[in-house]
Amino acid sequence: MNTRLLPIAVLALCAAACTNDDENLNDDSVAAVINAEISDAVSTRASGTAWAERDEIGISESRFGYTNVPYRWESGKFTPTGTIIFFQDDDPTTFSAYYPYDADGGTLTATTDATAQQNQPAIDFLYATGATASTHNPEVNFRNGNTAGENDPTKDHSFHHCMSQITLTFKEGSGVDFTTIQPTGYTLSGLVLKGSFDTATGTAEADANAQTADLTMRLDGALTSSVILFPQSTTSIELSVDYNSQPYTAMLDIPDGALKAGNNYVWTITVRNKDLSVESAEITAWNKVEDSVNADL
Repeated sequence: MNTRLLPIAVLALCAAACTNDDENLNDDSVAAVINAEISDAVSTRASGTAWAERDEIGISESRFGYTNVPYRWESGKFTPTGTIIFFQDDDPTTFSAYYPYDADGGTLTATTDATAQQNQPAIDFLYATGATASTHNPEVNFRNGNTAGENDPTKDHSFHHCMSQITLTFKEGSGVDFTTIQPTGYTLSGLVLKGSFDTATGTAEADANAQTADLTMRLDGALTSSVILFPQSTTSIELSVDYNSQPYTAMLDIPDGALKAGNNYVWTITVRNKDLSVESAEITAWNKVEDSVNADL
């Protein structure tokens, strides 16, 4: 599993003069230097780890009273858009951060309907916590500190995806030629599309009081499509694929009876002359859950 390190250079207003690592002879403030990476690198932020120009994150820590401090990704680094985080004593302090930044913070509500899917970074909620630093060690490392072969969650302080993802890849089966006719769209039925994200804890959850709804997506010539959803309990999802002006249907069985935070559920959908073939789901990183399935006309 590969990750990409994204350094955040936090500028100090006053430089601290130190004779060694144990003593700061000045009363000058020392600014935090924050390094951040998104766990489980793929290719883009919405599906993996690459920050986009002008992405903003919110950083907090409790000891010094910094709450929801925005930093913006510009020209290959994060820089503060206003407040700069300074250490106020020599004791270690712990930081957390989330994406995308919201000026109010707290519990954010959102929908994952078809319109929202057109701007997936806005609903790709990320969270990182547990990174510590001090005056003499001012680097706040929002990154995975595990070395090769380790799997210690206490060392992983990188940004993690808090939502669930479904990825469908369509391929042609017997009696079907995509060079002539391709699937034009699909519908996932019985999903809760409304929910909330807590910027303080990184918890994303579906609205327990919301009714289930259909999510209809257009393919526009693509044969792979992904949607981002709130984690939710469900044993299966009905899939309907529009091919040659006909609906081809199948059921997607959900492993463990739930769409879980951080999981990408990947299905290969084979469109055949009379039905769809759905392979079993694989979890990928994000965390990949892969499957394949057939669907009947």
